[in-house]
Amino acid sequence: MITMVIPTRDRAHTLRLVAPSYFQQEGVSEIIFVIDAASDDTHTMVDGLAREFSDVSVKIVTNSARVGASQSRNLGVAEASNDFILFCDDDEYLESGYAQTCLRKLLQTGSAAVSGRRVYMLGDETPGDAVRRFGNGLRRSKPFRAVLCEYVNGATFDGDIELPVTNAIILTRRDLLRRFPFDAHYARGNGYREETDYQMNLFVHGYRVLVTNDVHSIHLTPTQIGGGGQSVPRWSRVYWSVHYTRYFYTKYYHLYSAQMGLRTPRSLALGAFAVFAVYRTYLRPTLHGAAMRLLRHRHRSSRARVTTRSAA
Repeated sequence: MITMVIPTRDRAHTLRLVAPSYFQQEGVSEIIFVIDAASDDTHTMVDGLAREFSDVSVKIVTNSARVGASQSRNLGVAEASNDFILFCDDDEYLESGYAQTCLRKLLQTGSAAVSGRRVYMLGDETPGDAVRRFGNGLRRSKPFRAVLCEYVNGATFDGDIELPVTNAIILTRRDLLRRFPFDAHYARGNGYREETDYQMNLFVHGYRVLVTNDVHSIHLTPTQIGGGGQSVPRWSRVYWSVHYTRYFYTKYYHLYSAQMGLRTPRSLALGAFAVFAVYRTYLRPTLHGAAMRLLRHRHRSSRARVTTRSAA
């Protein structure tokens, strides 16, 4: 059986939307919410869900002081009763069958961690709409940028692929989490790389990380989420991203680059990442916003044409 671990802080409003999809996952017998010094009504909301879905065991771990998502994950794992752990963020739906599919892939392939594809909802979409729009990806791109050590979420590929790292919604083994716990260093700022750190630790020790197109997690829209990482100043997001990537590269780049056959020195790789972080934070949102507006316009036009043909 599977234990889900969800670190959360002041996200009762998003958990109300997405958490029912966790309780409906076949194979999940236990869900652990780690509330990281929250100031909202998360505890009360989770208690209500536990009563509604009484066939799933619920544990609540409450941190009296903020420790960050990494250490919250470790605290959740310490309370887990099952051999397999599925991590999920507090602002994402899980498609039906996510847990079971990842477990089957993990056992069949001998992988150490498996994720589905992550889909970002548009403002007028249901989770099902978002999955259908996403398909097997949204753009022709390599799924992994080796020098930047970045998984390309929207890259188009078929089936299952093996990568050094994937997104945060992974199923993995409890024994590996005890051997390679999440690094609590990523506790300040935006915690960038805190999920990647665990996966990279697996990779450099010879373990496999798999991504499958068979299931999806569906991320809420910025409007639904409200605060969080996107509400902080952009300069702060750049600073913490580069700060934590420097730390991450110091830990892993030597072994990682050797396994990947990279000849780029660590200092140049970090410089390239810094340039990418500035581009991603300042320029790409403008380009992405324009693309999304165009996509929404095309969707509305397509629906209007279908309505017109039906009426005729």
